Amino acid sequence: MFDTHQKKLWSGLLIISLSFLTKSFSFADGDKENDDGDSNIVAGIISAPVVMNGLVANEPTEFNLIFNASGFGLKRALDPSVFGYQIPAGGRMEVELSDEFKRNTRVNAQTGLIEPVPINPNANLILTIGPQNPIIFQAGDTVARGNWSVSDNGKNLITVTPLGGTGANGLENARANEIGMKVIHIRPNPRNVSGMPFINGDAGEEGEVEVRIFNKDNQLIAEGEGNVTFQAAIGPQVHNTNAGLRTTPGGSPSVETIEMIDFQRVAPGIALTNTTKTAPFSAGYPYAPRFLLFAALNPEVRGKFTSDSFIPQTGIEGVSYEVNEKKPWRANLIRYNAVGEVEKIGVIVMKGPDKKHRGEILPPVGITTIGGNGSFLSVPVKVANKKGRYAVKINLLAGGKATTTIIAE
Repeated sequence: MFDTHQKKLWSGLLIISLSFLTKSFSFADGDKENDDGDSNIVAGIISAPVVMNGLVANEPTEFNLIFNASGFGLKRALDPSVFGYQIPAGGRMEVELSDEFKRNTRVNAQTGLIEPVPINPNANLILTIGPQNPIIFQAGDTVARGNWSVSDNGKNLITVTPLGGTGANGLENARANEIGMKVIHIRPNPRNVSGMPFINGDAGEEGEVEVRIFNKDNQLIAEGEGNVTFQAAIGPQVHNTNAGLRTTPGGSPSVETIEMIDFQRVAPGIALTNTTKTAPFSAGYPYAPRFLLFAALNPEVRGKFTSDSFIPQTGIEGVSYEVNEKKPWRANLIRYNAVGEVEKIGVIVMKGPDKKHRGEILPPVGITTIGGNGSFLSVPVKVANKKGRYAVKINLLAGGKATTTIIAE
């Protein structure tokens, strides 16, 4: 059952959002059946929404594999009302990357021997219900503690093993049992440039990731795969994010089961305006759609593993938007340069259940700054007086895009 704050969340308010890159993600058809007749449990693979280079050729591998939760596909994969996946008690989950994801090595400082860079839980493999909402590996009686371990074969096969649980629910506590795994996040350790287990393949190569879930009797009960083509270069990127608003640290007792600006549900005619951190997280609903902007990767440093390849990465300074007075569901995304000149860098479009009920983009709350990882951009909006699905989409010129969907009910 949901706790008090979660009941408030569901009865009151949630936001749907998903981050897409225009050039560096690919879909696995979640409705397509594999050759053996089993449904593909992978909806797609995207660059992780905390960096801009996660699937760029010859850069550190950092992707989100998104599960095809309940067979609804990528657009609803992160909806908390749609259950993801579990690992049965006594079972395991295998994550196998194709050889195009090159396993990185390092010299062991103690032995002097060359060894694969270790894959550590929460540092290099993270399970989440959505962006910045982890099911962490530690044990304990809090909503986010899943109690699991990671091992690997020294190459490209990674195994996640529940260390407790019962029956079908090997991963423990509320996030795993009520929402389920939605994302496998593979990444370098952002605090240590030597902690980089995988490196993306060359430009134009296609990498594949397979996922297999086994029960305690070693029977395969679910499987799927997704693939991606590594790009030589990409433009500036934009992602949906909960960073800066969710409760930290992620495993603390004060964390609520759902701490996402994704999948809020609101009443018709409601304005979504909160942009500040609130405790508890659910008390801050409805939050304004929140995006994370990154400057394009300098192609001269691609594959050289400079600081540009790792967190913190450069944001885009001086970004705001201008709402179209005649069409308030549209806005130009603009950037003020050092001398105050205005440059159009993208567009924001809001859509509603029909053309007469699109909603409106509200005035900006400020301009973006440089500091930390990327630049945060909030876009307050108001839904129209009609129930249904609303979408707020940012498209960067020659770059990425991100969509947030709001449900009025």
